[in-house]
Amino acid sequence: MYMEREFNHYTTKKARLEEDKRKLERSFSYISTMRVITFTLGAGLTIIGLADNKSVALAAGVLFLVLFFVFVIKHGTVYRKQQWTNNRLKSVERYIGRFNEEWRSYGDTGEDFICKEDTVACDVDLIGANSLYQLISVCHTDTGRALLAEELKLKKDMADNMEERRLAVRELVEMHDFAIEFEAAGMQQKENKRLFDALNFSEYCRDKDAGIVPKWARVFCICLPLMEIVLLVLWLCGAVHYGYPLVGFIVNLAITWVTKTVTDRIMSPFYHMSNSIDGYIKMLDVMGKYSFEASLLKELKDSVCGQNGALQGFKKLGKIMQAYNVSFNPLVHQLLSGFILWDYQLAVIISKWKRQYGENSCGCFDVIAKVELLLSLAVIGKVRNTCEAHVERCMDGKVAFYGENIYHPLIKPETVVANSVSLNGGVTIITGSNMSGKTTFLRTIAINLALAYVGAPVCGEKFKTSYMKMFTSMRITDDVAGGISTFYAEILRIKSMADYRKNNVPMICLIDEIFKGTNSADRIVGATEVIRGLGTDNCMTIVSTHDFELCEIRDKSGKEAVNYHFEEYYKEDTLKFDYMIKNGRCTTTNARAILRMAGFDVKN
Repeated sequence: MYMEREFNHYTTKKARLEEDKRKLERSFSYISTMRVITFTLGAGLTIIGLADNKSVALAAGVLFLVLFFVFVIKHGTVYRKQQWTNNRLKSVERYIGRFNEEWRSYGDTGEDFICKEDTVACDVDLIGANSLYQLISVCHTDTGRALLAEELKLKKDMADNMEERRLAVRELVEMHDFAIEFEAAGMQQKENKRLFDALNFSEYCRDKDAGIVPKWARVFCICLPLMEIVLLVLWLCGAVHYGYPLVGFIVNLAITWVTKTVTDRIMSPFYHMSNSIDGYIKMLDVMGKYSFEASLLKELKDSVCGQNGALQGFKKLGKIMQAYNVSFNPLVHQLLSGFILWDYQLAVIISKWKRQYGENSCGCFDVIAKVELLLSLAVIGKVRNTCEAHVERCMDGKVAFYGENIYHPLIKPETVVANSVSLNGGVTIITGSNMSGKTTFLRTIAINLALAYVGAPVCGEKFKTSYMKMFTSMRITDDVAGGISTFYAEILRIKSMADYRKNNVPMICLIDEIFKGTNSADRIVGATEVIRGLGTDNCMTIVSTHDFELCEIRDKSGKEAVNYHFEEYYKEDTLKFDYMIKNGRCTTTNARAILRMAGFDVKN
């Protein structure tokens, strides 16, 4: 019912936005037509009035030209509204796509952040194609994308701020309009971005020595333009020859050309910023107009929307950059440079802005990235049936995990099967037929643990777990160039578990089809020793296998392994699976049946 209600909410929102889009398109078309008509009439009547000395025609022409400029302004306003509506519509459509399989076509998979050491993220589909990152990401800034990817890699201890983040995410799950508008603003920033690098800009703003106008230049900025203005006034009054202001004009222009590197060094970081500033202002504006209850969200908002914060600073910077854009009109730029040293005036203004707002403004990129992260984590609570996770530090040396009706968020909601399980430290062996659901179950545990650890809701009805460092051995591949076989690659994975085990801190090891790359005799001996060494009260070791001999294993303390299994059933001579976990070890096999399904002639 929850998912149906949320889906209906987004489809209703989409219908309203589509209607707004159609209205804006009609208004845009009307204004475009009126621009042409008013300009044509205004220009024509003005020419007639001037040519024939007809004051009525001239007055009418001027009136139509004024109307033309009014329609030009309205044209720009409607265009911006169209852009804003289109981006909000795209955001809503992306949410709707997460209720079905459309999200798998979303372009940002986070693959550019993956390195070969990110084994857990790859094994559990946290990052990459068809991953959790691809499902939940609403990040459109480079900083936000990198932050989300880094969090999903689970490389750092997040237990200390988990509760604070969980409360913020819980609030954001219910703030649909804020989520849509903030993502839409992020899209606008992404569309307008060219060469802007937030990290470089932040470093520039923090550098107190960068962007400072030399003292001699400040003197020039005041004295030379003032002298040129005085000469112009004197010439207009007939007190001096026109050559004096002309020489002053040429001197100012020459100074501008010869010392252009000075002003470019100050202005260039802001030039690249000007392409993205409207998007950042919009994102901060969206934050500013909403109220929050969670302390983390309040803190983030106050840091950028307060007095002398990034929002106020960026709005002033936006106006400065509008003036800077005059420089791209060669004629106007040369005139302004000759009369008032335009580039130096802007450099002085930028330098003043940097001193007043630079330090506070550069931190806003991290704030925006954190909001994008929190909104991404809230996505799962909007598009799946979820519950809040209870994560606790392991204080007594014993780890535990309980999940009621937990399921995998990346499998279609209408087909996914939920399971309940209670696990403790030590060894858990999962056996089962081929294709019965063993590997998916391991990934279900892992991906929900990942959601819990980053502060997001989890897919299930109840979820309680110790905080454990996660290790996986699932998608093992060889490295031909490095001379590493699949079996040796798995050995290295499991060795990293054994090495970390020496720290005697809470951890969980999820191993799929242990040592499948070698013969059965060596596999059983090797697996027995490895599992026995890993399994302790503060190390939860979950192993899937086809080797029933491992079901008898005991850890070093003598505690028996806990056994679960998955199995198949037959309906009208057709192999079926219910994907439900069951107590005890598996007693059936289905390899021959699957071979026959593939078309092989295999005898019973």
